[in-house]
Amino acid sequence: MAIITFQLNEKLYLKDPQNSVLGRRIIAESIVMIDALGFELFTFKKLAEKIESTEASVYRYFENKHRVLIYLIDWYWTWMEYRISNAMVN
Repeated sequence: MAIITFQLNEKLYLKDPQNSVLGRRIIAESIVMIDALGFELFTFKKLAEKIESTEASVYRYFENKHRVLIYLIDWYWTWMEYRISNAMVN
């Protein structure tokens, strides 16, 4: 099984969430919660409860929820660029 990781703007996070299980859970659940609740109702406290962790652990990865959103947008467009490049090569 291959794992794809992207080099994203390092200013978006404090600790790279791609490098740990908790970080990946933060990202995955953030996507689900922002979709379900909307960005305004999404909070690190709710996220921490959902992933059964502490709010402080989420803050070790991101300064605030806006950085999470920008990180997700950057990840998405990097993924799209990868898919386009891969399709053009193949």
